[in-house]
Amino acid sequence: MKNLSAIRKQFPFTKNIIYFNHAADGPIPLSSLKATLDYYHTLTHRLDISTDHHSFLLLDRIRETIAKMINSSQNEIALTSNTSYGLNIVANGLNFKAGDEILLSDVEFPANVYPWLNLKSRGVRIKFVKNENEFFSIENLVRAINQRTKLLSLSSVQFFNGYKNDLEKIGKICRESQIIFVVDGIQGVGNSILDVKKSQIDFLSCGGQKWLLSAPGTGFFYCSKKFLNKLKPSFFGWLGVDWKIDFTDLLRYDLKPFDSARRFEIGSYSYSNLRTFYASLKLLEKIGIPKIQKQNLALLDRLIDYLKDSPYQIKSSLDPKHRSSIFSFSAKNGKKLSEKLIKSNIIVSYREGLIRLSPHFYNTELEIDRLIQILDRKQQHKFN
Repeated sequence: MKNLSAIRKQFPFTKNIIYFNHAADGPIPLSSLKATLDYYHTLTHRLDISTDHHSFLLLDRIRETIAKMINSSQNEIALTSNTSYGLNIVANGLNFKAGDEILLSDVEFPANVYPWLNLKSRGVRIKFVKNENEFFSIENLVRAINQRTKLLSLSSVQFFNGYKNDLEKIGKICRESQIIFVVDGIQGVGNSILDVKKSQIDFLSCGGQKWLLSAPGTGFFYCSKKFLNKLKPSFFGWLGVDWKIDFTDLLRYDLKPFDSARRFEIGSYSYSNLRTFYASLKLLEKIGIPKIQKQNLALLDRLIDYLKDSPYQIKSSLDPKHRSSIFSFSAKNGKKLSEKLIKSNIIVSYREGLIRLSPHFYNTELEIDRLIQILDRKQQHKFN
């Protein structure tokens, strides 16, 4: 990647830490930190000026940037606080009836399980689609569909082994079967190309604190135009209607909800976190998601070449269609090995018995080589 040295200056910890853990938490770039501190400086020193106009303009710019990233319209984007919030908007906003069935993966992250399990009290049935070798199975999905099936909710990328689901194929199946298609996008948006229109996704929810390099408490919710008037807001706030940024006439109770996804945004915004979010989104946009995807896969290719001829076992799919920026492998005493890596300032995760790596665009081949050196040393000394 061009200008990699300049990009890495945005992440000063790279001087002494190798960070391969973006599937857990993303670091805040210096440009995003500056944008956030500038806002706090305004609150501390410039309360003589109004920030309303600038703040609401910021919200529009964030929605616009996200819309471009996932190929939607700005009106289909609502700003939220996390992935779970968006999933709950769908779970509680659709008119499910007793006996309706919702399909989930049996290797799904719990954020995309519990909002749906909560519907069991209304008589909704939750059915888990059985995996094949810990990968989501389209064949088993097709077998699970019946006349009672109303919705499928699925992660774009499985959290523990990086299996990238074929959203286009699954979206086509859902459309043909008249099933609502919901996607948890937190492990895919920001590191790979995701097109909500091409994949025929009805709803997508995504937190900003991982691959989007934002602060916790940021995220977005995509609601396709088809469902904007079918999805009932479970909660509603005063900023769900259009005040035209005119707060001089607030004793008006006849305003109608926005005709866009903004109707799902409640109350005051975390403007400081949203400035972090916007600055990070602009950095990702400047680099380009296609380049980021290519860079991340190239880094993992280097590790895969080593692992193929080693005692370690690759647990991620090597099928190009199902590869993502998350990669996992197993090792004897894997938890102990992951702890040794962290002590060596190589930050990884240990998930479901696997060592999980999740590099991002600013990581380098030299960092991968450093990881390989340690893995090679450990297996030679039978510490793996």
